Amino acid sequence: MSEKKKWGILIVIIIILWALFTFWQPSEENQPLGEPIKIGVITPLTGDVAYWGESSRVGIALAEQDLLNDDINVEFIIEDGELDPTVALNAAQKLVNIDRVDAIYSEFNPAAISVTSFLKDKDILHLYDAAVISPLEDTTNTYKTYLDYEVSCQKTAEVLKERGVQQVGALKVNLEFGDLCLRGIQNVFPDVAIETYNVGETDFRTSLSKLTTADMQALFNVAFQPETLTSLRNMEQLDIDAVFVGLTETITPDIVGEYSERLEGSLLFGLPVVAGDFIDRLEGEFSDQSVSNYHAAVLAYIHTKQMVNALHDCKKDLECTKDTLDKTPPESFIGFKGFENRVASFDVLVQEWSNGQLTEIN
Repeated sequence: MSEKKKWGILIVIIIILWALFTFWQPSEENQPLGEPIKIGVITPLTGDVAYWGESSRVGIALAEQDLLNDDINVEFIIEDGELDPTVALNAAQKLVNIDRVDAIYSEFNPAAISVTSFLKDKDILHLYDAAVISPLEDTTNTYKTYLDYEVSCQKTAEVLKERGVQQVGALKVNLEFGDLCLRGIQNVFPDVAIETYNVGETDFRTSLSKLTTADMQALFNVAFQPETLTSLRNMEQLDIDAVFVGLTETITPDIVGEYSERLEGSLLFGLPVVAGDFIDRLEGEFSDQSVSNYHAAVLAYIHTKQMVNALHDCKKDLECTKDTLDKTPPESFIGFKGFENRVASFDVLVQEWSNGQLTEIN
């Protein structure tokens, strides 16, 4: 082959390659999604309230599926907080210093307080699912979801008052949310009889015996699931005929199975009922996974999606992300009405346990 012909072939090849490089571009749907948005999650996956954390994990899996379908590259890194402030703090340090997360979603009071304390001088978004409000004072990068305990306990106390109850007692846990609930009760019953306890208490009989001398007609114990179970067990052992007042989310199947009769007439407050279409979708998509609390699943689902979407739309700019969250529209799955001063707004649902099931009180 002549030298001239070789050069001709080489020029043709170069022209073809140039044309391919210049005019062929991959379609947008085939282009890489870029660096992932990393969300750290701290929730109990072991211990007495692991049922909540495991349900949250499934809700997050559904959120991840939706986000990836929207071509948003996201990575969730889930850590076990064990309902322990030190464990939660260690988890937060790992997520920030090693995993380099863009935001953290944490659950329950111990994590909310310790994680916020660690993050207060860092430019990292934190949304926590707990009753406490003090973390909001540490940094404007923190958002809260879940119920307002002062409002919730006051509303439930008002129902008791309307029904003719004159004297109530309270087993008050020595945590911030216990103080918030007590404040709500005292707004209606200023002379409420009070006995305090620490988390992990396994016997309330002495405290309950003291409260019965105050002729209480209703007993508040807004607590974690183990303390709720202990309250009902001890009330039955002491044959205390008072209306039990507690938190809907702590009435787990094992409590219903053992104390359904004792629960009769109890008043329970909590978040709005989870929409049936969300439950159907969750069970359809993750039929092989256990979801024992749909409130945990739906809160984790909607809030992690909100965080990721805001970070994505704002290209991870924190101030823009917060401004976007502040304008988050309502969400029908659980009656989320938006954020007000960095606090998720929900209606409080007060229900009565009647004939083996919960009935809304109008």
